[in-house]
Amino acid sequence: MKQVLVSSSVFFNHAAIIQDGRLVDYHFELNNKQNVSGNIYKGKVMNILPGMEAAFVDIGLGKNAYLFFDDLLSDKFLQELRIKRKDAKNINKVLKTGDELLVQIVREPIGEKNISVTTDISFTGKYIAFIPNTMGVNLSKKIKDRDERKRLEEIGKSIMADGNGMIIRTFAKGCPREAIEKEYEMLSSIYMQIEREYKYSYAPKLLYKSNSLNERLFLDYIDSTVEEIYVEDKITKDRFKDMISGLSGNDLKNIKVILEQRVFEKFNIENQIKKLLDRKVELKNGGSIIIDMTEALTVIDVNSGKYTGSRNMEETALAIDLEAVEEIARQVKLRNISGIILIDFIDIKKKESIALLKAKAKSLFKDDKTRTNVIGITKLCIMEITRKKNKENFYNLMTEECVHCSGSGRSMSKAFIFMEIEEIIKNIKLNTSSEAVVLNVGCLLYNKIVKSCMDIIAEIEKKYDIKIYIEQDEHILSDEIIAGKMGKLSNIDGIYRI
Repeated sequence: MKQVLVSSSVFFNHAAIIQDGRLVDYHFELNNKQNVSGNIYKGKVMNILPGMEAAFVDIGLGKNAYLFFDDLLSDKFLQELRIKRKDAKNINKVLKTGDELLVQIVREPIGEKNISVTTDISFTGKYIAFIPNTMGVNLSKKIKDRDERKRLEEIGKSIMADGNGMIIRTFAKGCPREAIEKEYEMLSSIYMQIEREYKYSYAPKLLYKSNSLNERLFLDYIDSTVEEIYVEDKITKDRFKDMISGLSGNDLKNIKVILEQRVFEKFNIENQIKKLLDRKVELKNGGSIIIDMTEALTVIDVNSGKYTGSRNMEETALAIDLEAVEEIARQVKLRNISGIILIDFIDIKKKESIALLKAKAKSLFKDDKTRTNVIGITKLCIMEITRKKNKENFYNLMTEECVHCSGSGRSMSKAFIFMEIEEIIKNIKLNTSSEAVVLNVGCLLYNKIVKSCMDIIAEIEKKYDIKIYIEQDEHILSDEIIAGKMGKLSNIDGIYRI
Protein backbone atom coordinates (compact mmCIF):
# COMPACT_ATOMS: atom_id res chain seq x y z
CA MET A 1 0.00 0.00 0.00
CA LYS A 2 1.27 3.47 -0.96
CA GLN A 3 0.40 6.35 1.38
CA VAL A 4 1.22 10.05 1.64
CA LEU A 5 1.60 11.61 5.09
CA VAL A 6 1.50 15.39 5.54
CA SER A 7 2.44 17.11 8.79
CA SER A 8 2.87 20.80 9.61
CA SER A 9 3.91 22.90 12.58
CA VAL A 10 4.70 26.50 13.43
CA PHE A 11 8.31 26.02 12.30
CA PHE A 12 8.16 23.63 9.34
CA ASN A 13 6.07 21.50 7.01
CA HIS A 14 7.06 18.05 5.85
CA ALA A 15 5.63 15.15 3.93
CA ALA A 16 6.51 11.47 3.67
CA ILE A 17 5.63 8.97 0.99
CA ILE A 18 5.62 5.39 2.26
CA GLN A 19 5.27 2.05 0.50
CA ASP A 20 4.10 -0.77 2.76
CA GLY A 21 5.22 1.20 5.81
CA ARG A 22 8.72 1.97 4.45
CA LEU A 23 9.81 5.54 3.71
CA VAL A 24 10.47 5.99 -0.03
CA ASP A 25 10.37 9.79 -0.39
CA TYR A 26 10.59 12.72 2.00
CA HIS A 27 10.04 16.46 1.57
CA PHE A 28 10.83 19.19 4.08
CA GLU A 29 10.20 22.94 4.07
CA LEU A 30 10.98 25.53 6.74
CA ASN A 31 8.28 28.12 7.33
CA ASN A 32 10.85 30.89 7.76
CA LYS A 33 12.56 29.87 4.51
CA GLN A 34 9.79 29.00 2.12
CA ASN A 35 10.65 27.26 -1.12
CA VAL A 36 11.70 29.85 -3.71
CA SER A 37 12.52 27.40 -6.50
CA GLY A 38 10.20 28.17 -9.40
CA ASN A 39 9.45 31.74 -8.32
CA ILE A 40 9.44 34.28 -11.17
CA TYR A 41 10.87 37.80 -10.80
CA LYS A 42 11.54 40.95 -12.72
CA GLY A 43 15.25 41.30 -12.10
CA LYS A 44 17.92 43.88 -12.82
CA VAL A 45 21.46 43.07 -13.99
CA MET A 46 23.87 44.48 -11.40
CA ASN A 47 27.18 43.09 -12.62
CA ILE A 48 28.55 41.08 -15.54
CA LEU A 49 31.43 38.63 -15.10
CA PRO A 50 32.88 38.04 -18.60
CA GLY A 51 35.52 35.62 -17.31
CA MET A 52 32.80 33.44 -15.76
CA GLU A 53 30.28 33.96 -18.60
CA ALA A 54 27.70 34.89 -15.98
CA ALA A 55 25.88 37.86 -14.45
CA PHE A 56 24.59 38.87 -11.03
CA VAL A 57 20.89 39.79 -11.07
CA ASP A 58 19.06 41.63 -8.28
CA ILE A 59 15.70 39.91 -7.70
CA GLY A 60 15.03 41.44 -4.28
CA LEU A 61 16.17 38.58 -2.05
CA GLY A 62 19.16 40.23 -0.38
CA LYS A 63 21.84 38.35 -2.28
CA ASN A 64 22.00 38.77 -6.03
CA ALA A 65 21.09 35.73 -8.11
CA TYR A 66 23.54 34.03 -10.45
CA LEU A 67 22.64 33.88 -14.16
CA PHE A 68 24.83 31.59 -16.26
CA PHE A 69 25.29 32.35 -19.94
CA ASP A 70 23.62 29.07 -21.00
CA ASP A 71 20.61 29.87 -18.77
CA LEU A 72 20.34 33.30 -20.41
CA LEU A 73 19.92 32.16 -23.99
CA SER A 74 16.24 31.20 -23.99
CA ASP A 75 14.39 31.48 -27.30
CA LYS A 76 12.18 34.24 -25.88
CA PHE A 77 15.14 36.31 -24.73
CA LEU A 78 16.92 36.06 -28.10
CA GLN A 79 13.70 36.87 -29.99
CA GLU A 80 13.11 40.02 -27.95
CA LEU A 81 16.64 41.25 -28.65
CA ARG A 82 16.47 40.03 -32.26
CA ILE A 83 19.73 38.17 -31.85
CA LYS A 84 20.49 34.89 -33.60
CA ARG A 85 21.79 32.16 -31.34
CA LYS A 86 24.92 31.74 -33.50
CA ASP A 87 25.80 35.41 -32.92
CA ALA A 88 25.51 35.15 -29.12
CA LYS A 89 29.12 34.10 -28.65
CA ASN A 90 29.65 35.62 -25.20
CA ILE A 91 27.62 37.29 -22.45
CA ASN A 92 28.74 40.82 -23.36
CA LYS A 93 27.10 40.40 -26.77
CA VAL A 94 23.63 40.00 -25.28
CA LEU A 95 23.64 41.64 -21.85
CA LYS A 96 24.75 44.83 -20.11
CA THR A 97 24.55 46.26 -16.60
CA GLY A 98 21.13 47.80 -15.90
CA ASP A 99 19.19 45.48 -18.20
CA GLU A 100 15.90 44.17 -16.82
CA LEU A 101 15.00 40.51 -17.22
CA LEU A 102 12.17 38.09 -16.55
CA VAL A 103 13.85 35.26 -14.64
CA GLN A 104 12.84 32.11 -12.78
CA ILE A 105 14.72 30.47 -9.91
CA VAL A 106 16.05 27.05 -10.89
CA ARG A 107 18.27 26.42 -7.84
CA GLU A 108 17.92 27.51 -4.24
CA PRO A 109 21.01 28.70 -2.30
CA ILE A 110 23.19 25.67 -1.48
CA GLY A 111 26.07 26.13 0.96
CA GLU A 112 28.18 29.01 -0.32
CA LYS A 113 26.48 29.00 -3.73
CA ASN A 114 24.01 31.76 -4.65
CA ILE A 115 20.52 31.34 -6.03
CA SER A 116 20.64 30.45 -9.74
CA VAL A 117 18.11 31.80 -12.25
CA THR A 118 17.17 31.28 -15.90
CA THR A 119 15.27 33.23 -18.56
CA ASP A 120 13.73 29.94 -19.78
CA ILE A 121 10.37 30.24 -17.98
CA SER A 122 8.01 27.30 -17.40
CA PHE A 123 4.95 26.38 -15.27
CA THR A 124 4.06 22.90 -14.17
CA GLY A 125 0.52 21.57 -14.01
CA LYS A 126 -0.75 18.07 -13.44
CA TYR A 127 -0.97 17.12 -17.11
CA ILE A 128 1.43 19.52 -18.81
CA ALA A 129 4.35 21.84 -18.28
CA PHE A 130 3.59 25.18 -19.98
CA ILE A 131 6.59 26.54 -21.95
CA PRO A 132 6.09 30.14 -23.14
CA ASN A 133 7.36 31.28 -26.53
CA THR A 134 8.30 27.88 -27.87
CA MET A 135 6.36 26.46 -30.83
CA GLY A 136 6.59 22.82 -29.87
CA VAL A 137 4.88 19.91 -28.14
CA ASN A 138 7.12 17.43 -26.35
CA LEU A 139 6.05 14.30 -24.49
CA SER A 140 7.32 12.53 -21.41
CA LYS A 141 9.61 9.63 -22.32
CA LYS A 142 7.74 7.51 -19.78
CA ILE A 143 4.73 7.41 -22.11
CA LYS A 144 5.72 4.40 -24.22
CA ASP A 145 2.59 3.48 -26.18
CA ARG A 146 2.98 4.75 -29.76
CA ASP A 147 -0.73 5.35 -30.35
CA GLU A 148 -1.09 7.22 -27.06
CA ARG A 149 1.93 9.40 -27.86
CA LYS A 150 0.42 10.26 -31.25
CA ARG A 151 -2.97 11.08 -29.67
CA LEU A 152 -1.45 13.35 -27.03
CA GLU A 153 0.80 15.09 -29.54
CA GLU A 154 -2.19 15.86 -31.77
CA ILE A 155 -4.11 17.23 -28.76
CA GLY A 156 -1.15 19.42 -27.80
CA LYS A 157 -0.73 20.86 -31.29
CA SER A 158 -4.45 21.55 -31.65
CA ILE A 159 -4.75 23.52 -28.39
CA MET A 160 -1.42 25.37 -28.56
CA ALA A 161 -1.95 29.11 -28.95
CA ASP A 162 -0.06 32.45 -29.01
CA GLY A 163 3.26 30.73 -29.70
CA ASN A 164 3.36 28.99 -26.31
CA GLY A 165 4.30 25.32 -26.28
CA MET A 166 4.16 22.54 -23.72
CA ILE A 167 5.60 19.31 -22.39
CA ILE A 168 2.93 16.67 -21.88
CA ARG A 169 3.59 14.92 -18.57
CA THR A 170 3.25 11.22 -17.74
CA PHE A 171 0.03 11.78 -15.81
CA ALA A 172 -1.70 12.88 -19.05
CA LYS A 173 -1.69 9.28 -20.30
CA GLY A 174 -5.31 8.41 -21.07
CA CYS A 175 -6.44 11.92 -20.16
CA PRO A 176 -9.27 13.50 -22.24
CA ARG A 177 -8.57 16.50 -24.45
CA GLU A 178 -10.84 18.74 -22.37
CA ALA A 179 -8.73 18.32 -19.20
CA ILE A 180 -5.45 19.10 -20.99
CA GLU A 181 -6.97 22.10 -22.76
CA LYS A 182 -8.43 23.44 -19.50
CA GLU A 183 -5.04 23.25 -17.77
CA TYR A 184 -3.26 24.82 -20.76
CA GLU A 185 -5.66 27.76 -20.72
CA MET A 186 -5.24 28.18 -16.96
CA LEU A 187 -1.44 28.23 -17.17
CA SER A 188 -1.59 30.52 -20.22
CA SER A 189 -3.68 33.06 -18.26
CA ILE A 190 -1.10 33.00 -15.43
CA TYR A 191 1.66 33.79 -17.92
CA MET A 192 -0.35 36.62 -19.51
CA GLN A 193 -0.82 38.18 -16.06
CA ILE A 194 2.92 37.92 -15.41
CA GLU A 195 3.70 39.63 -18.72
CA ARG A 196 1.32 42.50 -17.87
CA GLU A 197 2.89 42.99 -14.43
CA TYR A 198 6.37 42.82 -15.93
CA LYS A 199 5.64 45.73 -18.29
CA TYR A 200 4.28 48.04 -15.59
CA SER A 201 6.47 47.26 -12.56
CA TYR A 202 9.93 48.22 -11.33
CA ALA A 203 12.74 45.75 -10.80
CA PRO A 204 13.28 43.89 -8.58
CA LYS A 205 9.82 42.45 -8.07
CA LEU A 206 8.28 39.03 -7.37
CA LEU A 207 5.77 38.33 -10.15
CA TYR A 208 4.83 34.71 -9.44
CA LYS A 209 5.20 32.53 -6.35
CA SER A 210 5.75 28.82 -6.87
CA ASN A 211 3.44 26.16 -5.52
CA SER A 212 3.30 25.28 -1.83
CA LEU A 213 4.63 21.96 -0.56
CA ASN A 214 1.14 20.39 -0.65
CA GLU A 215 0.51 21.56 -4.21
CA ARG A 216 3.91 20.25 -5.37
CA LEU A 217 3.08 16.91 -3.76
CA PHE A 218 -0.20 16.77 -5.64
CA LEU A 219 1.34 17.72 -8.99
CA ASP A 220 4.40 15.47 -8.84
CA TYR A 221 3.72 12.52 -6.54
CA ILE A 222 0.03 11.79 -6.11
CA ASP A 223 -1.24 9.40 -8.76
CA SER A 224 -3.43 6.32 -9.02
CA THR A 225 -0.87 4.22 -7.09
CA VAL A 226 -1.58 6.27 -3.92
CA GLU A 227 -4.40 4.82 -1.80
CA GLU A 228 -4.45 7.16 1.22
CA ILE A 229 -3.41 10.69 2.15
CA TYR A 230 -3.11 11.45 5.86
CA VAL A 231 -3.28 15.08 7.03
CA GLU A 232 -3.43 16.76 10.43
CA ASP A 233 -5.89 19.62 9.88
CA LYS A 234 -9.20 20.19 8.11
CA ILE A 235 -7.90 23.02 5.87
CA THR A 236 -5.26 20.74 4.36
CA LYS A 237 -7.79 17.93 4.00
CA ASP A 238 -10.23 20.19 2.14
CA ARG A 239 -7.42 21.50 -0.09
CA PHE A 240 -6.41 18.00 -1.18
CA LYS A 241 -10.04 17.05 -1.80
CA ASP A 242 -10.52 20.16 -3.93
CA MET A 243 -7.41 19.38 -6.00
CA ILE A 244 -8.52 15.79 -6.55
CA SER A 245 -12.11 16.69 -7.45
CA GLY A 246 -10.86 19.36 -9.86
CA LEU A 247 -9.33 16.71 -12.11
CA SER A 248 -11.17 15.05 -14.96
CA GLY A 249 -11.58 11.28 -14.97
CA ASN A 250 -11.65 8.82 -12.09
CA ASP A 251 -7.94 8.05 -11.63
CA LEU A 252 -7.73 9.73 -8.22
CA LYS A 253 -11.34 9.53 -7.09
CA ASN A 254 -10.71 6.48 -4.90
CA ILE A 255 -7.92 8.11 -2.88
CA LYS A 256 -8.96 8.51 0.76
CA VAL A 257 -8.00 11.78 2.46
CA ILE A 258 -7.91 10.99 6.18
CA LEU A 259 -7.72 13.44 9.09
CA GLU A 260 -5.41 12.04 11.78
CA GLN A 261 -3.40 13.60 14.61
CA ARG A 262 0.35 12.94 14.83
CA VAL A 263 0.50 10.99 11.58
CA PHE A 264 4.29 10.63 11.58
CA GLU A 265 4.17 8.99 15.01
CA LYS A 266 1.35 6.70 13.91
CA PHE A 267 3.48 5.28 11.09
CA ASN A 268 6.83 5.44 12.94
CA ILE A 269 8.18 7.88 10.35
CA GLU A 270 10.21 10.03 12.75
CA ASN A 271 12.55 7.13 13.53
CA GLN A 272 13.02 6.46 9.82
CA ILE A 273 13.79 10.14 9.20
CA LYS A 274 16.39 10.24 12.01
CA LYS A 275 18.21 7.35 10.34
CA LEU A 276 18.80 9.60 7.31
CA LEU A 277 21.51 11.31 9.36
CA ASP A 278 23.39 8.05 9.89
CA ARG A 279 26.64 7.65 8.01
CA LYS A 280 26.30 3.87 7.94
CA VAL A 281 23.25 2.11 6.48
CA GLU A 282 22.78 -1.63 7.01
CA LEU A 283 21.62 -3.80 4.11
CA LYS A 284 19.13 -6.65 4.43
CA ASN A 285 21.71 -9.26 3.37
CA GLY A 286 24.21 -8.25 6.06
CA GLY A 287 26.28 -5.84 3.99
CA SER A 288 26.36 -2.09 4.49
CA ILE A 289 26.99 1.24 2.78
CA ILE A 290 28.94 4.20 4.17
CA ILE A 291 27.91 7.68 2.96
CA ASP A 292 30.43 10.55 3.16
CA MET A 293 29.35 13.96 1.85
CA THR A 294 31.55 16.93 0.94
CA GLU A 295 30.84 20.28 -0.72
CA ALA A 296 31.86 18.99 -4.16
CA LEU A 297 30.87 15.32 -4.17
CA THR A 298 29.48 12.38 -2.25
CA VAL A 299 31.38 9.11 -1.87
CA ILE A 300 29.48 5.92 -1.02
CA ASP A 301 31.44 2.83 0.00
CA VAL A 302 29.90 -0.65 -0.25
CA ASN A 303 31.01 -3.20 2.35
CA SER A 304 30.28 -6.94 2.51
CA GLY A 305 29.84 -6.92 6.31
CA LYS A 306 28.42 -10.21 7.56
CA TYR A 307 27.43 -11.48 4.10
CA THR A 308 29.74 -14.27 2.88
CA GLY A 309 27.71 -15.77 0.05
CA SER A 310 27.58 -19.44 -0.81
CA ARG A 311 29.36 -20.07 -4.13
CA ASN A 312 32.19 -17.93 -5.56
CA MET A 313 33.60 -14.43 -5.03
CA GLU A 314 32.13 -12.96 -8.24
CA GLU A 315 28.59 -14.06 -7.36
CA THR A 316 29.00 -12.95 -3.75
CA ALA A 317 30.26 -9.49 -4.77
CA LEU A 318 27.51 -9.08 -7.38
CA ALA A 319 24.79 -10.04 -4.87
CA ILE A 320 26.04 -7.43 -2.38
CA ASP A 321 26.44 -4.76 -5.08
CA LEU A 322 22.92 -5.31 -6.45
CA GLU A 323 21.44 -5.09 -2.95
CA ALA A 324 23.54 -2.00 -2.24
CA VAL A 325 22.59 -0.07 -5.40
CA GLU A 326 18.90 -0.49 -4.54
CA GLU A 327 19.42 1.03 -1.09
CA ILE A 328 21.74 3.71 -2.50
CA ALA A 329 19.06 4.87 -4.95
CA ARG A 330 16.60 5.13 -2.06
CA GLN A 331 19.05 7.02 0.16
CA VAL A 332 20.04 9.44 -2.63
CA LYS A 333 16.40 10.41 -3.17
CA LEU A 334 15.52 10.59 0.53
CA ARG A 335 18.58 12.66 1.44
CA ASN A 336 18.42 14.70 -1.79
CA ILE A 337 22.09 13.99 -2.49
CA SER A 338 23.13 15.85 -5.62
CA GLY A 339 26.17 16.86 -7.66
CA ILE A 340 28.82 14.21 -8.29
CA ILE A 341 28.21 10.83 -6.64
CA LEU A 342 30.92 8.14 -6.62
CA ILE A 343 29.97 4.61 -5.50
CA ASP A 344 32.84 2.28 -4.61
CA PHE A 345 31.32 -1.16 -5.21
CA ILE A 346 32.90 -4.47 -4.24
CA ASP A 347 35.00 -5.52 -7.25
CA ILE A 348 33.31 -7.54 -9.96
CA LYS A 349 35.23 -8.66 -13.06
CA LYS A 350 32.81 -10.15 -15.57
CA LYS A 351 31.44 -7.85 -18.26
CA GLU A 352 27.94 -9.27 -17.82
CA SER A 353 28.07 -8.56 -14.06
CA ILE A 354 29.14 -4.96 -14.67
CA ALA A 355 26.44 -4.50 -17.32
CA LEU A 356 23.79 -5.91 -14.96
CA LEU A 357 24.82 -3.57 -12.14
CA LYS A 358 24.82 -0.53 -14.42
CA ALA A 359 21.43 -1.47 -15.92
CA LYS A 360 19.90 -1.84 -12.46
CA ALA A 361 21.24 1.56 -11.39
CA LYS A 362 19.73 3.19 -14.49
CA SER A 363 16.36 1.53 -13.91
CA LEU A 364 16.31 2.64 -10.26
CA PHE A 365 17.06 6.27 -11.09
CA LYS A 366 14.88 6.60 -14.19
CA ASP A 367 11.82 7.59 -12.11
CA ASP A 368 13.74 10.14 -10.06
CA LYS A 369 12.01 13.55 -10.21
CA THR A 370 15.46 15.18 -10.16
CA ARG A 371 17.51 14.72 -13.34
CA THR A 372 20.04 11.94 -12.70
CA ASN A 373 22.64 10.48 -15.05
CA VAL A 374 24.41 7.15 -14.48
CA ILE A 375 27.65 7.75 -16.38
CA GLY A 376 29.38 4.40 -16.04
CA ILE A 377 31.68 2.13 -14.01
CA THR A 378 35.46 2.52 -13.99
CA LYS A 379 38.02 -0.31 -14.02
CA LEU A 380 38.23 0.06 -10.23
CA CYS A 381 34.50 -0.71 -10.00
CA ILE A 382 33.58 2.85 -9.08
CA MET A 383 30.23 4.01 -10.47
CA GLU A 384 29.94 7.67 -11.46
CA ILE A 385 26.56 9.40 -11.15
CA THR A 386 25.57 13.04 -11.54
CA ARG A 387 22.38 14.46 -10.05
CA LYS A 388 21.10 17.98 -10.60
CA LYS A 389 21.46 20.37 -7.66
CA ASN A 390 18.25 22.30 -7.03
CA LYS A 391 18.07 22.72 -3.26
CA GLU A 392 19.93 21.99 -0.04
CA ASN A 393 20.31 18.33 0.88
CA PHE A 394 18.69 16.81 3.97
CA TYR A 395 21.97 16.49 5.90
CA ASN A 396 22.83 20.19 5.57
CA LEU A 397 19.26 21.20 6.43
CA MET A 398 19.28 19.16 9.63
CA THR A 399 22.84 19.76 10.83
CA GLU A 400 25.20 22.66 11.42
CA GLU A 401 28.96 22.83 11.31
CA CYS A 402 30.43 21.76 14.64
CA VAL A 403 32.27 24.66 16.31
CA HIS A 404 34.55 22.13 18.01
CA CYS A 405 35.79 20.21 14.96
CA SER A 406 35.10 22.97 12.35
CA GLY A 407 32.99 20.62 10.31
CA SER A 408 35.54 17.81 9.91
CA GLY A 409 33.50 15.44 12.07
CA ARG A 410 36.68 14.28 13.80
CA SER A 411 38.48 15.26 16.98
CA MET A 412 42.10 15.13 18.12
CA SER A 413 43.47 11.62 18.76
CA LYS A 414 45.46 10.70 21.88
CA ALA A 415 48.64 10.52 19.77
CA PHE A 416 48.14 14.10 18.58
CA ILE A 417 47.30 15.29 22.11
CA PHE A 418 50.56 13.83 23.45
CA MET A 419 52.56 15.32 20.60
CA GLU A 420 50.99 18.76 21.06
CA ILE A 421 51.45 18.83 24.84
CA GLU A 422 55.05 17.62 24.66
CA GLU A 423 55.88 20.27 22.06
CA ILE A 424 54.45 23.00 24.33
CA ILE A 425 56.33 21.70 27.38
CA LYS A 426 59.57 21.34 25.42
CA ASN A 427 59.39 25.00 24.31
CA ILE A 428 58.67 26.13 27.89
CA LYS A 429 61.63 24.11 29.18
CA LEU A 430 64.03 25.51 26.58
CA ASN A 431 62.93 29.15 26.82
CA THR A 432 61.89 29.69 30.46
CA SER A 433 62.74 28.64 33.99
CA SER A 434 59.15 27.66 34.77
CA GLU A 435 58.54 24.77 37.14
CA ALA A 436 54.82 24.41 36.37
CA VAL A 437 52.34 25.32 33.62
CA VAL A 438 48.56 25.41 33.29
CA LEU A 439 47.23 24.14 29.95
CA ASN A 440 43.80 25.50 29.02
CA VAL A 441 41.53 23.29 26.89
CA GLY A 442 37.88 23.13 25.83
CA CYS A 443 35.37 20.92 27.62
CA LEU A 444 35.41 18.02 25.11
CA LEU A 445 39.19 17.78 25.03
CA TYR A 446 39.33 18.20 28.82
CA ASN A 447 37.12 15.14 29.31
CA LYS A 448 39.23 13.08 26.89
CA ILE A 449 42.49 14.05 28.65
CA VAL A 450 41.07 13.31 32.12
CA LYS A 451 39.78 9.88 31.10
CA SER A 452 42.66 8.50 29.05
CA CYS A 453 45.74 10.72 28.85
CA MET A 454 46.97 11.39 32.39
CA ASP A 455 49.45 8.49 32.50
CA ILE A 456 51.38 9.79 29.48
CA ILE A 457 51.18 13.37 30.77
CA ALA A 458 52.85 12.11 33.97
CA GLU A 459 55.72 10.76 31.85
CA ILE A 460 56.04 14.13 30.05
CA GLU A 461 56.21 15.84 33.47
CA LYS A 462 58.98 13.50 34.58
CA LYS A 463 60.98 13.91 31.34
CA TYR A 464 60.99 17.73 31.41
CA ASP A 465 60.68 18.22 35.20
CA ILE A 466 57.67 20.51 34.78
CA LYS A 467 54.34 19.95 36.50
CA ILE A 468 51.35 20.13 34.18
CA TYR A 469 47.91 21.29 35.26
CA ILE A 470 44.89 20.89 32.95
CA GLU A 471 42.19 23.53 33.27
CA GLN A 472 38.84 23.54 31.48
CA ASP A 473 38.06 26.77 29.60
CA GLU A 474 34.48 27.15 28.33
CA HIS A 475 35.57 29.81 25.84
CA ILE A 476 37.74 27.35 23.88
CA LEU A 477 35.49 25.58 21.37
CA SER A 478 38.14 23.80 19.29
CA ASP A 479 40.81 21.16 19.95
CA GLU A 480 43.30 23.93 20.72
CA ILE A 481 45.66 23.54 23.70
CA ILE A 482 46.74 26.90 25.11
CA ALA A 483 49.61 27.43 27.57
CA GLY A 484 48.23 29.69 30.30
CA LYS A 485 49.74 30.60 33.61
CA MET A 486 53.30 29.34 34.20
CA GLY A 487 56.18 29.94 36.61
CA LYS A 488 57.40 28.63 39.95
CA LEU A 489 55.40 25.80 41.41
CA SER A 490 54.83 27.68 44.65
CA ASN A 491 53.31 30.64 42.77
CA ILE A 492 50.72 28.61 40.88
CA ASP A 493 48.25 28.16 43.66
CA GLY A 494 44.51 27.72 43.48
CA ILE A 495 44.99 25.40 40.54
CA TYR A 496 44.18 21.75 41.19
CA ARG A 497 45.86 19.05 39.24
CA ILE A 498 43.52 16.40 37.89
